[in-house]
Amino acid sequence: MLNNFFTWAYHDTPLLITLSSPGPVAFHIGSYPVRWYGVLIGIAFLLAYSLAEKLICRNNLDINHFSNLIFFILLSGVVFARLYFVFLSWDYFKGHLDEIPKIWHGGQSIHGGIFGAILAAIIYAKVKKISFYSYIDVIAVITPLGQAIGRWGNLFNNEAFGKPVTNSFLRLYIPKEFRPDLYLNNDFFHPAFLYESILDFIIFVFLYKKYLSWKDKPGRTFWTYLLCYSVIRFFLEFLRTDSLYFLGNIPGAQIVSIILIIASAGMLTVKIEDIKNEKN
Repeated sequence: MLNNFFTWAYHDTPLLITLSSPGPVAFHIGSYPVRWYGVLIGIAFLLAYSLAEKLICRNNLDINHFSNLIFFILLSGVVFARLYFVFLSWDYFKGHLDEIPKIWHGGQSIHGGIFGAILAAIIYAKVKKISFYSYIDVIAVITPLGQAIGRWGNLFNNEAFGKPVTNSFLRLYIPKEFRPDLYLNNDFFHPAFLYESILDFIIFVFLYKKYLSWKDKPGRTFWTYLLCYSVIRFFLEFLRTDSLYFLGNIPGAQIVSIILIIASAGMLTVKIEDIKNEKN
């Protein structure tokens, strides 16, 4: 089973690792196929939520508010992730309107999901009169952990891979039917999903270690997450072969990343200045 995921070779050349998808289906329940992507999303959610519960209890926050908030965030995130994808792919969807609600066919955007999640959190905090940052900071800690795990679903679906690679010890084999027309004759590509997964996990470790020391600095964890993830996504987009373009030849993900980098850096600067003023 392990060799279905990767192979390695070491002869007269340096170590060469080749990743490949064993297929999108993990197992069947009767005749119903259970896909790896769904399994990984489920694992990511359970691990992230379990960790969040501990942070919520440690900070004496209301677990019921948090559970309700997670529900609305997930709902809003899925809807906005789809709408954002449809917006950037309108040339296709305007002729296939019946495809818009079929999210199980794939086609969602992380940036749309982030905007939807933030909007849901703001509305919930206003309605329930609770601190927005107290809860969103916890969510900012666990989100990159979920992303790090969930990104592996791209491997099984043969999606979100990078440009062709030649001289590299690590490469991803993509079957011909999943390759872009421009790269039909290329067998191996950058495993962009793996790069992002590793970087997302690094963000998670950093924020988890910093969260408790920042608990008296509301918002710092949230804005730091947005800054770090946006920087990562901006540069990784140069590798991607499936970018959705906006305003000509500029990937929409890079435009949004730049906006988020500026906004989050600005908010972090303001918050640091506020803390300095309070001390003075």
